[in-house]
Amino acid sequence: MRVIDSHVHFPVRKIIDDGIIENESETGIGYTSGSMPESEGKEAGNTAQSAGRKEKPISRIQRRAAEWLQQEKRRWEASWQFPAPESIPRELAEQKWAGELEKYDYLKAVVFVTTGSNAYAGELVARHKGSLFAYAHHDPLLPDAADRLEVALRDYHLSGYKLLGPAIDVALSDRRFDPLWELCLQYEVPVLIHFGIMGAAGGIASHVNMNPFILHDVAKRFPGVAFIVPHFGTGYVFELLNLCWACPNVFVDTSGSNQWMRWMPYDVSLEMLFRRFRETIGASRIVFGTDSSWFPRGFTDAYLKAQIRAMTDVGYTEHERDAVLYRNIAWLLKIEEP
Repeated sequence: MRVIDSHVHFPVRKIIDDGIIENESETGIGYTSGSMPESEGKEAGNTAQSAGRKEKPISRIQRRAAEWLQQEKRRWEASWQFPAPESIPRELAEQKWAGELEKYDYLKAVVFVTTGSNAYAGELVARHKGSLFAYAHHDPLLPDAADRLEVALRDYHLSGYKLLGPAIDVALSDRRFDPLWELCLQYEVPVLIHFGIMGAAGGIASHVNMNPFILHDVAKRFPGVAFIVPHFGTGYVFELLNLCWACPNVFVDTSGSNQWMRWMPYDVSLEMLFRRFRETIGASRIVFGTDSSWFPRGFTDAYLKAQIRAMTDVGYTEHERDAVLYRNIAWLLKIEEP
C-alpha cells in the first residue's frame, strides 16, 4: 500500500495567509475540532487585554451555549480517542512531520493545504523535496492576490491554491476571481475550496459560498482547472454529486472525521459516500486526505483505516483503492511515479 495525504494543516495559528508577516518563532497547534490547550486560551485572553478591550457580561444563554460547545468538543475527542493537542514551535513541527513520513512506511508524501504563509510553505517544500508539498493559501480578496499567487507558484514552487469559501465575502462565481483561475490554468495546479459548515461546533453555517453549486459556472468557464471539494462536500452531498456529474474537472476529497454525517436529515456513512461517488464519477476523481494538523496526534492513521475499511466493504478493487490513496493526487500534482 502507498499513500499520499493530500489534506494536511501545518500546526500554526493562522489558517489563511492574510499578508501579515509572521514571527519566525511562532507556535501553534493548527486546526482541531477538539478542546484547545489551556495555554492557547490564556494567550488569547492576554491579547484581548493588551488591546484594551473590556470584557462584556456573559448572559445565561451564552453560558449554556458555551457548555454545549465544550460538550460537543469532548464528544468528538471521545469518539476518536486522540491525545490532547500541544502548542509547539514551527521548527519542531517541521521535524515532527518529517518524522511521520519515516514512521509510516506507506506514507509517501504529505500535502500541506495551509502553513501560515506562502513564503513558509515555499521553505518547507524546498527543504523536503519530493516528500512535502504545499498549496498557496492567501486571501483572494487582497489587492495583489493574483501577484501573490504567481509568486507562490513560480518562485515558491507551490502545488495548488487552497481557499475557504465561507471566509470569502464575495461569491466565488464573481469574475473578479478569474485572474486567479487563469494562473491556476497556466501553471496547471489544482484549486482546493472548502464548502459547507466551517469550523467545529459553533462554526459558520450560512454564507454566499456555503454551497458548492457556487462553483458550477467557474468550473464551466475553466474546464482546464481541477477543482477539489474536500470532506465529501461537508454536508452538501447531493449538490456535490450533481456538480461532479456536470463538471468533469471537479474532484472530491475524503478528508477529516466527517462528523457532519451525524446531523444530516438522512442516514449517511463513509460506506454510502464512497459508494455514491464511485457510482457517479468513478474512483479516478476521489482523493484521500486526513485533515491532520496538530501533535502529538500527527498523521491520523485512524481516518485512513476507517476509509480503507469503507472502500473495501463497498467493493473497491485494490487498483481503485490505490487510485484514491495515491495515484489521483500524484497525477494532479505531477508527482513522478516510483
